[in-house]
Amino acid sequence: MKKNFIKRFSTTLLMLLAIPIWMMSQNISISGNVKDLKGEVLPGVSVLEEGTTNGIMTDNQGNFSINVSSNATLQFFYLGYNTQRVAVAGKQQLNIVMSEDTKLLEEVVVVSYGTQKKRDVTGSISQVNGSNLKDLPVGQIGQKLQGQVAGVQINQYTGKPGESPAFRIRGAASVNGGNSPLFVVDGMVYNSGLNNINPDDIESFSVLKDAAATSLYGSRAANGVILITTKRAKAGQLKVDLNAFYGIQSLNGLKRLDMMDAREFAQYQKETYEDRAIYESYKDGVPEVYQNPEKYGKGTDWYDLLTRTAAIQSYNLSVAGGNDKISSIVILGYHKQEGVVLNTEFERFTLRANNEFKVNDKVKLGLNIAPTFKINKNHGTDGGWNILNSAILMSPILSPYNEDGELNVGMSAPNMFNQPNWLRVIKERTNEHKSTAILSNMFAEIDIWKGIKYKFQAGIDIGNATHRTFTPSTSGGGMFVAPPQKATADYNTDNYYDWNIENMLSYNNTFGDHSIEGLLGYSAQKYQAEFGRLSGTDFPDDKITWIQGASTKNGNSYKEAWAVASFISRLNYRYKDRYLMQATFRRDGSSRFGFDNRYANFPSVSGGWIASEEDFMKPLHKTMNSLKLRASYGLTGNYNIGNYTYIAGIQTVDYVFNETLASGKALSGLGNSQLTWEETKQFNVGIDLGFFNDRLFMMYDYYSKRTDGMLYRIDIPAASGFWDIQSNVGDFKSWGHEFTLQSRNMVGDFEWSTNLNLSFNKNEVMALGTNNTPINGYNNQGSVNRLQVGQPIGVFMGYVYDGVYMTQKELDSQPKHASSEIGTVRMKDLNDDKIIDEKDRTIIGDPNPDFIFGITNDFSYKNFDLSILLTGQVGGNIMDGNQEYTENLDGCFNVLRNVKNRWRSPENPGNGSVPRTKLGTTALYRYTNSSWVYDATYLSVRNITLGYNIPLKSNAYLSKIRLYLTAQNLKTFSKYPGMNPEVSENGMNWNGLGIDKTTYPIPRTFSLGCNITF
Repeated sequence: MKKNFIKRFSTTLLMLLAIPIWMMSQNISISGNVKDLKGEVLPGVSVLEEGTTNGIMTDNQGNFSINVSSNATLQFFYLGYNTQRVAVAGKQQLNIVMSEDTKLLEEVVVVSYGTQKKRDVTGSISQVNGSNLKDLPVGQIGQKLQGQVAGVQINQYTGKPGESPAFRIRGAASVNGGNSPLFVVDGMVYNSGLNNINPDDIESFSVLKDAAATSLYGSRAANGVILITTKRAKAGQLKVDLNAFYGIQSLNGLKRLDMMDAREFAQYQKETYEDRAIYESYKDGVPEVYQNPEKYGKGTDWYDLLTRTAAIQSYNLSVAGGNDKISSIVILGYHKQEGVVLNTEFERFTLRANNEFKVNDKVKLGLNIAPTFKINKNHGTDGGWNILNSAILMSPILSPYNEDGELNVGMSAPNMFNQPNWLRVIKERTNEHKSTAILSNMFAEIDIWKGIKYKFQAGIDIGNATHRTFTPSTSGGGMFVAPPQKATADYNTDNYYDWNIENMLSYNNTFGDHSIEGLLGYSAQKYQAEFGRLSGTDFPDDKITWIQGASTKNGNSYKEAWAVASFISRLNYRYKDRYLMQATFRRDGSSRFGFDNRYANFPSVSGGWIASEEDFMKPLHKTMNSLKLRASYGLTGNYNIGNYTYIAGIQTVDYVFNETLASGKALSGLGNSQLTWEETKQFNVGIDLGFFNDRLFMMYDYYSKRTDGMLYRIDIPAASGFWDIQSNVGDFKSWGHEFTLQSRNMVGDFEWSTNLNLSFNKNEVMALGTNNTPINGYNNQGSVNRLQVGQPIGVFMGYVYDGVYMTQKELDSQPKHASSEIGTVRMKDLNDDKIIDEKDRTIIGDPNPDFIFGITNDFSYKNFDLSILLTGQVGGNIMDGNQEYTENLDGCFNVLRNVKNRWRSPENPGNGSVPRTKLGTTALYRYTNSSWVYDATYLSVRNITLGYNIPLKSNAYLSKIRLYLTAQNLKTFSKYPGMNPEVSENGMNWNGLGIDKTTYPIPRTFSLGCNITF
C-alpha cells in the first residue's frame, strides 16, 4: 500500500514538474504588423528570434507570422531604423512601431565659437569622436587621427618618441608660413605642442576645412582649423573608467636598407684597390684589413646595434559625476614610450579637471585646468650625417668594442673617414628635455533674455622648459671628426605665457518658419616668451657633466612677444528648416605686421539647401532620406611670419677708433613696413546624401583656393650689404575633391560598419615675384625641392639618369660630362648640346600624392569586436637622398649590396646600372638624379584591434570589462626600398618634402589593453 502510494505520488510530482518545462519548450505562433512613426507599413523588415537562426521578413503590407518558443525575444531590423527588441512573454499578436535612425544629420557638431546640428552646417566640417580612437596604442593626437578624415593628410615622418606627426589640411596653403592647422582646445587657441595633450582627455575632434567653417579664426585659419573638445561629466552620472594598455615595439621583420656585411664590404674594398692598380697606376697594394674577405662573417650591423625592442605603456583613470547643479570630471594620465633607438624615451604625466556649475536657470560657470609634465630624451638621430645615417655608413668590419671588451673611442679604417663610435655616442651623450605646462580656462555664460546670451571666456597657457645636453670627450665629434674632443654642455630654459580673452554676445530665436542665430564678439590674445642659453666647455674630466664645472662659459638671453586683437561676427538664417544661409566676418590686428598693414578683414558667406525636405523628394524618402547641397566662399589668412620680421634688425659689432676696439651696433637685416598678410581665397561646393535613413551616408566636396601675397625671404643684391629681405613675392593655387562614405553594412548580432575617405589634392605655383624666378633647386647636391611657376609645390630638381657607358662605342657616340669615361654614369642631354652639365638638370619628381585614403571596418558579434584601419596614398614621389652616400663609389662609406654589380671592365660590365669606382669619375653619380626617385604609393595596415567584452552579472562594483589586443603599423606595402614611405626631411614643409635622409624608425607595436568601468 505504502509502496503504491509512493509510486503514484512520485509519478504525479514528476508530471507536475514537467508541465512548466513542456510549456516553456513548446513553440507558439506569433503574428503582427510593423509600421513607422507616421503609420506607414514597413515591408521587408527582418524578424529574428534572438539567439537563433529562426527568422522571416514582413510582407508588402508589413505583416509577419513566425513560430517561436514561448519565452523568446524577437529582434526587428530594418535599413535606416533603430533596432527593436521585444519579449514575446506569451503574446500571440505584436504591433511594432519602428523609429528612424537619424543620428547622422541630427548629430550636434562643434563649430567655430559654438555648436550646430549637422543638418544646419553649410561649411565643410568633419567630426571624429574620441571614443572611436581609444584603442590605438599611440601617445600623439595626430597618430590617432591618421586616416580618419577626408582632406586631412597626416604623415608620421619620424618615429621619435613624443614627436607629433605633420599635418596638412587640403594640401599646402603656404611655403614659408608653415602648413600646420590651427588647434583650438575648448575654445582657446592653442600654440603649445600637441604632445602636451593626453589623447584620452578628448571627447571629439572637429576638422574645419573651408572658409565658411574657418574664417572666424581669420589670420590663422588658412591651413584649416582643428577644434578639440575635452570630456565633460553628465548630470546624474557617477562613473569611474580605467583605460590602460601595455605594448612591445619592434623593428623585426620591417623593411631596412640592404647594406653590405663585413665579408661583402671587404671584397668590395679589395676590388676597388685592385681596379686602381689597373686603371690609376696605384702601387701600394690592398690594405691588410681587406686582403682576405673570406675570414669575415656578417661583422657589425651598426643599425641593429643601435636599436632594440622597447616597451610602450599608458594608463588613464577618470572619475566623473554630477547633478543638476554641478558636474565634474577628473582624468589622471600616464604615458611612457621607450624608444627603439637606445637611450631614447618619452614620458608624460597629465591631469585634467573639467568643472561646470549651474548657479541658476540663467547663469552657468565653468573652470577647466590641465597640468602636464613631460620628460623627453632624444638625440640627433634624423638627417644626413646624424647618428643613424652615419652608423649605417660605418664599416661593418669594425667592432664597437676593443679586445678588452671596452667601447672604442674613435673609429677608422683604410680609405674611410674617421668617426666616433656611434654606440658610445648613443649611450654616453645626454640630451634631456623637461617641460611643465598648465592649460586652464574659465567661462561665465548668462542667459539674458529671450534667446540673448552673453559668454565671457578667459584662458591661459603657462609653460616652463629646460633642455640639458652633455657630450663627453669620448663621444664628441661626428662624421669626418673622431674623438677625443673637448667635452661640451648646454643648459637652455624657455618660459612662456599665452593668455586669451573673449567676450561673445549671441542671439538665437525662431519666428514661425524663420530661424536666426547671431554672434558678436571681441577677442584678444598675447604670447610672451623668455629664453636663456648657457653653454660650457673645457671640463676637467667627463665625470662633471654640469656647466658649473666648465672653465669656459658663455650665456645669452632674449625675449619675444606677439599679440592679436579681433572683432568677430556671424549670422545664420534658416527658413522652413531647409534653406540655410551663413555670413561671417572677422577683423584681425597683429603685432607681427608693419604699421602700414597691421589690420586685415576675413569675411565668408555660405548657403545650403536641404532638398530632401521638398515635397517632390518625399516619394524617394524610403531610399534617399536626406539630400543637402551647400556652397561657400571666403577669405582666410596666415600670420606665421615670425616676430619682428617687418623691422630692421640690429646686432652688436666691434668698431675700431684710434686703433682701439669699441662696441657698437649695426643693422643685421632690412625691414619691410609694407609686409602684408598671406591671403587665401577659397570656394567650396558640397553635397551630403543619406540613403535608407542614413544607413549609407555620403559626402562630397570640391574646393578651390588661391593664396596671394606669399611670404618668403627673397635674395637681394649683395651690394645692398644684405643677402635677403622678407617680402610678399607670389601666389599659388590648390584644388581638390574629397569623398566620405559611411555605411552600416550589417546589423543584428553580427554588425559591420565601414568608414571610407578619399582626398584628391592638387596645387600649382602661379607667380613668384616680378620675374617669376624659381626658388631653390639650383645646386647639384643638397638643394632639391623647387618652387617654379606652372609646377606643383616642392618638385625635385636633378639630372635624368640614363645608365652607364658600357662600351667605348657608346662613350664615343653619345653626349658626355667632363668626367665621363667608359664605365661611368650617363645622364640625359636634355638641351641637345652634346654636353652633360648643369643646363641639363630638370624636374625629376613630384612629392605631392595623386590621392590619399583611409578605410576603417568595424565588426562586432555578441561580445566580440574587431576593427581594421588601412591608410595609404597613390602617386607622388620619394627621393632617397641616402643614395648619395649608400651608393658612393669612392670607398669611404659602407654601401648597398647592389654596388657589387658595378662596372669593372668591358669583360665584367656589371648590371648596367652602377658605374665604376675610378677616382675622378664618380662625382656625377653623387649628384641628385632620377635614379634616387621612387614611387611613393603605399598601403599601410595601420591598426588591427580585437576586443572582447566579458559578460558580467549585475553587481554594485563593475559594469564593464573589455579586453583587447592591438597591432599598430602591422604591415606597409610599398615599392620604395627605404624604411618609411611617409618620410620627409622637414615635416610637411615644401623644402625637404619627400626627401629621405634617414629618420628614426617607426616600429610595429603589439599591445594588450583593457577598458574597465566601475
